[in-house]
Amino acid sequence: MAYWDTSAIVKLYIPEADSPFFLTLITSNTDMIVSSAIAVPEALWVFHRKERDRALRRGGAKRLYRIFQSDLRLGRIVTVPFSHDVQAEADKLVPRAFAQKNPILIRTLDVIHVATALHAGTREFISTDARMREVASLVGLSLVP
Repeated sequence: MAYWDTSAIVKLYIPEADSPFFLTLITSNTDMIVSSAIAVPEALWVFHRKERDRALRRGGAKRLYRIFQSDLRLGRIVTVPFSHDVQAEADKLVPRAFAQKNPILIRTLDVIHVATALHAGTREFISTDARMREVASLVGLSLVP
């Protein structure tokens, strides 16, 4: 089971330079995509930002969000809700990140992603976010790419 953060998930829907890598990863792997429930509003935000920036045609954000919602309903992407267990992981994670010789200044939603990956028991962490990857590595998750 692999954990995908939003930065990686949206590459399955919006063509970017590294999207082929992520598309190949998902088609060549039988693991399900697991992510935090916060990935849903984050993806919606990204889709609308891309449309505003004209990387998507008008109406593209709504269309991609419908496809994304369909993938959620079909179980292609499984989301883990924020819970007391996720919070307990975050309670350990934040002090550990800040206690490093060079503190990792992880952002709130990124903490939730890494804490969710730990709670879900995933072994791989798929993300393109540098700070999130640094914290995921700190707690022993295997990074992809």
